[in-house]
Amino acid sequence: MDSLIAKYWKDPMIISNLSAPYKSLYVIGANILFVLRSLENMSVDPLELFEKFKISNENVSLAYFNFGLDWLYMVGAIELTESGDIKLCS
Repeated sequence: MDSLIAKYWKDPMIISNLSAPYKSLYVIGANILFVLRSLENMSVDPLELFEKFKISNENVSLAYFNFGLDWLYMVGAIELTESGDIKLCS
């Protein structure tokens, strides 16, 4: 567990990552919000959202996408519906 913490401590993924800015949670979160705003539906299945996200963000893994969803949920930008879909907070 300590090595996992050390790995992410060295990689400042929340604020910036100069070697790979696409791994910054701000960038990932902004791109997720961009995709959500472009959808016609009010809510979307997380895997469908990831597929749409990957069209313009092919370098981001599913793990980092999930970190981005967690980040957006923590800051109150998205919420989960009863069926498990993701939707923008109003």
